[in-house]
Amino acid sequence: MPKITEAHRALRRAQILDAAWRCFQREGVQATRMEHIIAESGLAASALYRYFRNKDDVILAAIETSMVGLSALLKPLVEDQDEGGVPAFLERAAASITAYSRRSGFDLMSIGIHGWSEAQRSPTVKALLARFYVAFRGRLAAKALRWREAGLLSPAAQPEDVSQMLMSLLLGTVAQAKLVDATDARAVARGVSACAVAGPDQQLRQGLDSTSARQRSHPAKQPISP
Repeated sequence: MPKITEAHRALRRAQILDAAWRCFQREGVQATRMEHIIAESGLAASALYRYFRNKDDVILAAIETSMVGLSALLKPLVEDQDEGGVPAFLERAAASITAYSRRSGFDLMSIGIHGWSEAQRSPTVKALLARFYVAFRGRLAAKALRWREAGLLSPAAQPEDVSQMLMSLLLGTVAQAKLVDATDARAVARGVSACAVAGPDQQLRQGLDSTSARQRSHPAKQPISP
């Protein structure tokens, strides 16, 4: 029997994962059975089980493969010395995630939402996703520090706070794109830019002015002297 090369194994593994992703897109992760993946892959059951013992193995491999690829894609964007700050980064990152996710026969963003649901059922899936998200958030914090040093963020900005905000906006953009029609990542970037127009001092003054105006419109009743 000819020896199976690593290249051949990698191709077979990719073939199986592509079949699994198509099944996850069509059936949902929980409703997909190994029989679905075997039929979609065109392989014999014995061939598929040489690579994966069960559906849980397939799910974990699918998540890890997609997250490793996405992390590699976003690494230059996170590490470059861009001068656009938060809005430009969000727009570029969202566009990269969208382009990466669109595949023939499935969309990784849609399947990713299934993965979030699966994480509520499986501690192993949750831990795997958390490992990637926490690592990415750490790289975002490093980027936020560079922004602060370059004067693109307030001197009082905490990089860890900014990284959590960025992660929330990116994950929220993914969810909106799959749940709400006409979601535009550029609109998110413009919204962030609009919120950042007024600095903290100006925002404070505006808040005080607004409070004073309300007080003038609705003056407090004076107590009646006995």
